[in-house]
Amino acid sequence: MLIYLVFNIPLTVKLLLLYGFLFALNQCVFARTYVSIVSESESIEAPNSNGESEEDDPKYELVVNDINLCANVANNTLLPDITNCSSYINCIDGKYASTGSCYEGTAFDTLCKNNTGNCELLFDYKYQTCNYATDENVKCLPMCEEYNLTSFCYDRTCTKYVLCYFGIPVLRECHDGLQYNAETDRCDFSQYVDCVENECSAEKDVTNIVYLPSKAGCSKYFICSDGTPWPQTCTSGLVFDITCNCCVPAGNVECQMTPQQRNIQPYSRSPPRRADIICPAHGVHFYAHKSRVDAYYYCVDGNGVTLDCTPGLWYDSKLRECRQPKYIANN
Repeated sequence: MLIYLVFNIPLTVKLLLLYGFLFALNQCVFARTYVSIVSESESIEAPNSNGESEEDDPKYELVVNDINLCANVANNTLLPDITNCSSYINCIDGKYASTGSCYEGTAFDTLCKNNTGNCELLFDYKYQTCNYATDENVKCLPMCEEYNLTSFCYDRTCTKYVLCYFGIPVLRECHDGLQYNAETDRCDFSQYVDCVENECSAEKDVTNIVYLPSKAGCSKYFICSDGTPWPQTCTSGLVFDITCNCCVPAGNVECQMTPQQRNIQPYSRSPPRRADIICPAHGVHFYAHKSRVDAYYYCVDGNGVTLDCTPGLWYDSKLRECRQPKYIANN
């Protein structure tokens, strides 16, 4: 009788029950995702001493409308939905094409029929498919913590990341060849990150093996298989040669890559430094630092912190991100 009742519940009721279940678990769902729409002048200067911005009623929109999620992403690559772990975004020609849901067209398997597992379906961005919601099967994007300053990468892009403060996730993007460094929570030079996920995602044919050189070392390289990069290292004394996709004696290839040792404390592992300005009471805002070119202020609903650029980068008020100085001068 119970089975009969379950299968005869209207679809809309089932969806409402499922949504309630997800809400109760409070997993893999972001509460809010938005950025403030401000003019160039507002993004360059900090607010006045009263904490008032020039726009009395700031507007907000989902961050995916502000940054092109699909830029530099291979055709038919599925990206995770920042706001819902059960949804995904399909990219074609570097543009948003469609949104899909793991609820659509799915069916019960023996695990669910026997009621022995979690039958909630979530999108697994690593394997580009929907899978059942167990820790072993699928990984959701992290949740923003309520008060802490943290960040995490937006997978398969190398350049996009999510910056979190007071529970609000804001999508960010590195420019001009810079990549997001999860070890430092900010945009960095590619030789310190060595991300090739966006390049490998274009190679989804399991029969076509593609080799990519490392940006961090001459003896390192990647093998792309089915869109996934696998790091490799040549035997001692050998370096990777892109002309033969093989390891050769070091003297046969011109390669000089020796990233310097640095000591950069990540935001997520150090106490946030309170901004020395009064932030607007509402919204998400980015402002240039009052006295430093390599730092900026990040304000969330009246709470402000000071963030540093990676050494060698300056804050660009127009793009509201850290960049190489030579590109800022050309704006």
